[in-house]
Amino acid sequence: MINQYFYIARLIAKYLSEEISEEEQVELTGWRNESAGNERLFQEICREENIKRNMQKRQAFSTEAGWVGVQKKIQHHRFRYRLLNVCKYAAIFILPLAIATAVLYNSTNEHDAISHVTEQILPGSKKAVLILDNGETIDLKSTSGVELKEKDGTIIQVDSTALNYQQTPDRKSDKLAYNKVNVPRGGEYQLTLSDGSKVQLNSMSSIRFPVQFAKDCRLVELEGEAYFEVSKTGQPFIVKTKGMNIEVLGTTFNISAYANEEYQTTLVNGSVRVQTEDGSNRILKPSEQACITPGSNQINVRNVDTAFYTSWIHGKINFKDQRLEDIMKTLARWYDMEVIYENEATKDLRFGCYINRYNEITPLVNLLEQTGRVTITVEGKTIKIFTNH
Repeated sequence: MINQYFYIARLIAKYLSEEISEEEQVELTGWRNESAGNERLFQEICREENIKRNMQKRQAFSTEAGWVGVQKKIQHHRFRYRLLNVCKYAAIFILPLAIATAVLYNSTNEHDAISHVTEQILPGSKKAVLILDNGETIDLKSTSGVELKEKDGTIIQVDSTALNYQQTPDRKSDKLAYNKVNVPRGGEYQLTLSDGSKVQLNSMSSIRFPVQFAKDCRLVELEGEAYFEVSKTGQPFIVKTKGMNIEVLGTTFNISAYANEEYQTTLVNGSVRVQTEDGSNRILKPSEQACITPGSNQINVRNVDTAFYTSWIHGKINFKDQRLEDIMKTLARWYDMEVIYENEATKDLRFGCYINRYNEITPLVNLLEQTGRVTITVEGKTIKIFTNH
């Protein structure tokens, strides 16, 4: 274990001195992504004041003449500049000590770190409401292990985590029967449509769909965010949202179409056509994202790391250099909480994080505070964020 600490220390040293290779960057990122604790430790080590403090601790344990030279450099240069020059000579000593110190600090002060949280804000869970074609509503959270039968003969298997619509070859009517699944704030849910396509719905989202698709086209209507794995049947599959339609034949993609937020279609694999209300359209390739500003018909396409936009389906919350307000909008939906900012400037602070989606909010609060840039208070289900000046 101690050898692993020293190896990670060397990677961090190279990261700080901007000498890290692509392969080493992948290893370091992997270590950071292993746990929220590793990411907090990384952020803590990289804080300027912590490196200064650990340099001072190292001085207390060393009398080598070379260290005196290092100290002189520290006293006469700006922090970033001296770090680039000093890391080559001192980081191999400083960073392992920083890691050991931080690990000890974290383990002995874990209770103190969360003592200011007066009430846990818990993550969301599997819950949704099913609205049948006849208007009947079913609370899916409290329903499990039952079968429903629609008027066209479709069998719906229901449990507390997912819906499964069974294909019915001998439909009793050519008229389409529609169901709707509503996922509330602080919820998520999964369903398998009658063609075998799978849909994962995020918080504050809904999908309206025919229990059996028409023969020539498969059309569903979405509000909010969903991850689709579309089966290849030969018929077009169209997702209709406010501001855009997405047409596919068989593919995997994520759609985010919340009100008053940028509409995004992120393609994981396959091919999709994104079309706006005025007929403008673009065809996406894997790892491309189409973005449309509400009220606009302009489609902007950019290359993205799809992992950031699909991490929620894997139980993670993953952001990189994002505005605090954008991060907290996503978290507020999932944790069913309110967020209050000290001022408008606080919203524009940029952060990154990689944490377990199913943890309560405390690890994230600690992670943000450990950057030294903000102070956070939690009162009931309300988070207040203050900028450290």
